[in-house]
Amino acid sequence: MPRDATVEQAVGRYLGLLGDRHPSTARAYRWALANLRDAAGEEGLSHVLGSEVLAQWLVSPTGAGREPSAASVRQRATAARGLVRFATDARLLDAPTAQAALEALSRPATPAVVRDTAPARLLLARAEGRRPHGVSWHVWVRFRAHALTLADTGATERDLARACVTDLAADRTALVLDGTTHGLGEPARHAVGTWLSSREQLVATLQGSPPPQLWVRAHPSVHPRTGAVAAVGMPITARGLRKAFQDVVAALVDGDPRLGTCTVAHVRALAPVRTAARGEPATPARRPPTGPPEGADEPG
Repeated sequence: MPRDATVEQAVGRYLGLLGDRHPSTARAYRWALANLRDAAGEEGLSHVLGSEVLAQWLVSPTGAGREPSAASVRQRATAARGLVRFATDARLLDAPTAQAALEALSRPATPAVVRDTAPARLLLARAEGRRPHGVSWHVWVRFRAHALTLADTGATERDLARACVTDLAADRTALVLDGTTHGLGEPARHAVGTWLSSREQLVATLQGSPPPQLWVRAHPSVHPRTGAVAAVGMPITARGLRKAFQDVVAALVDGDPRLGTCTVAHVRALAPVRTAARGEPATPARRPPTGPPEGADEPG
């Protein structure tokens, strides 16, 4: 292969050598480098890896047109480092260009993902309005409480899914997530209060003691592989919360296309930056997950 190989040629050769890697690693590399190939396949490898094109690609939108998550940016950087090392060994890349590329791809230099919070602000404003067509009342109430809690805490769905009703202050002014106390504003307090009333109706349909989790299912779901059923009122998983959020946003897009790009990450970006405060009251230790069977995480 000529020294001035294109990105497409180099990526094709490198992906053909991934057979001895772990399947999950190989899939991740193929995803990232196929994206690079689509973005700059016909350009020279040295030009792309030795210029600002590489840094721009790291934070470019995904194939679905969404801003990449921080994890996606890191995965792209990891896969690109593998490509650089391969190209160097195969003499497709000179040492100075390879060094410049590795410096651009080093973890401290990975460009930060800056999210536009405008769609998230539009979403929160729309959440104060009427329930969209096709979304049940319980799902809508949970969505509003979820979105406003995200905006106040900046927490991940994993931490939110672990939250219990007892982690919520009696006056709903604060919520403990993963050992950290987060304050809730008036809109979130009101939305969470409405959700607690709705949640009480949902868990009343269960036999036995109600689950301790704050977020529960509004619809039953069936695991696609095992057939395990997660009933109404059972805890909803982190993935289920995120999928339910996306489904409601999709229903809202019919009334306002500007919401089409909004994700949980955009709403999370609205949260104020927290700093460790001295004398902050002690909070409960992290709990192990106590949700439904693994994989039963379709929206409910």
